[in-house]
Amino acid sequence: MDRLNAMEALIRVVDAGSFSEAAKRWGRSKAAVSKYVAALEEHVGVQLLQRTTRSSSLTEAGRLYVAGCRELLGDLDALEAGLHTDRVALRGLLRVSAPPGLASRHLHALTTDFLAQHPDMRIDLDLTHRIVDMVDEGVDVAIRATEPLDSSLVARRLAPVHILAVAAPAYLDAHGALRTPADLAHHRCLVDSNFREPQRWRFCVEGRRVSVRVDAAIRVNSPIAIRELCLDAQCVALAPDFMVEDELRAGKLVELFHGQVALEWTLHALYMRRDHVPARLRAYVDHLALSFSANVSAGG
Repeated sequence: MDRLNAMEALIRVVDAGSFSEAAKRWGRSKAAVSKYVAALEEHVGVQLLQRTTRSSSLTEAGRLYVAGCRELLGDLDALEAGLHTDRVALRGLLRVSAPPGLASRHLHALTTDFLAQHPDMRIDLDLTHRIVDMVDEGVDVAIRATEPLDSSLVARRLAPVHILAVAAPAYLDAHGALRTPADLAHHRCLVDSNFREPQRWRFCVEGRRVSVRVDAAIRVNSPIAIRELCLDAQCVALAPDFMVEDELRAGKLVELFHGQVALEWTLHALYMRRDHVPARLRAYVDHLALSFSANVSAGG
């Protein structure tokens, strides 16, 4: 048995969700893929996959084994990459998870800017707010604005994210200006349900912490929708700075309570902790750090 090929077959079945799809993506026959996995199970003496007629799922032993296989094959990739000079082009696939709102403003940094430097690379970009299971789902890099709770993850800091209170000029003309955060109690507010406490907005006014419970005229789990509804002069909202910076510069939105919103995130690139980080993963994270750092320095 070619154990490395068998491990790769198992990982491909897990990522694809079925033997048929794994075989199709890998360019092998379904029988060959099934033979690899069966031989691997016989070798370790444990059932790794629970099979049905249409799909397959990992057993608990299989989940642990696949995690080890991913790390082992990743280390092998890193070892082989280390034998090449920096002039050798990076190759392979990176699976990246990122929030849709971030991608709407920084899609080129996440994809084409990196591929322009490394044309033999490929990126599989999954846009979701969901906290992904990086091992089970085979994600190489997850970009999130939260600190990781899992000690098995490395968090590379990319950039600060400031949360701003904004409204459209037309909304303020129709409903009156807001002079202090306390005025929010009398206004319609857009609430982002991705926030930990969506209807509890916190401010720092003259060194004093202020908490305001707002009326959730609309709840939505997308900062893109928040921005668009704000532009329609529907409500007041809290939004990440990168989502509204263009609209603020154009005067389509107005910042309220400048410097008083007591909420700030930090954007991180998360990846699995390991002894040898694959060259393509290291290069991608370095690219993100440089891209976002330059963006912050430019004020955009």
